[in-house]
Amino acid sequence: MKKNERGEGRVKPGVKTAIKWIVLSVFAAAAYVSLTSGSGGAKALILFPLAAGIAVFEREIPSAIFGSAAGLLLDVALGKLPGFTALWLCLCCAAASALFGSLLRRNILNFIWVFAVIGGIYLYIDYYFYYKIWAYEGYELVLKYRLIPSALKTLGWSLPVFAGIYILERLCGIPRKLGLEEQDENIERI
Repeated sequence: MKKNERGEGRVKPGVKTAIKWIVLSVFAAAAYVSLTSGSGGAKALILFPLAAGIAVFEREIPSAIFGSAAGLLLDVALGKLPGFTALWLCLCCAAASALFGSLLRRNILNFIWVFAVIGGIYLYIDYYFYYKIWAYEGYELVLKYRLIPSALKTLGWSLPVFAGIYILERLCGIPRKLGLEEQDENIERI
């Protein structure tokens, strides 16, 4: 009898899922630490593409939970009122997960444009409600020297983050089977 027939060489799907979420949580913690350490210049918000990348492969509820947790970490790291980014990422990750679950293929191009839309809207809302609406002196400088460079760095980091999530999903993911319906004799074809 072979090793695989008895089931000795296999890792159970529950263990694979637990390993995947542990690795993602450790990566999120490392992204948070990298965001809070160092100088005060523009930094890449790596938690943002991490949450969006997870939304590509997971269902709505887990991606919304991870998006809200990543949003809370981003709010704390950026010194903002906790909750705004968490709510935004929770809603966007659930919507992106539903989009990728029913309409879009799971590839890098679809991820980039969905991430760019989510990030662009967030950048505008962040700029408008935190800086422009209060008419602080030099609020244009914040956009030019902090928000846009940070958004470009985040967009640049989105490719390696998505690649890492893709590889992790392939290694730890449960293979999904596509069930095809039987051909029906009663359907008239033209």
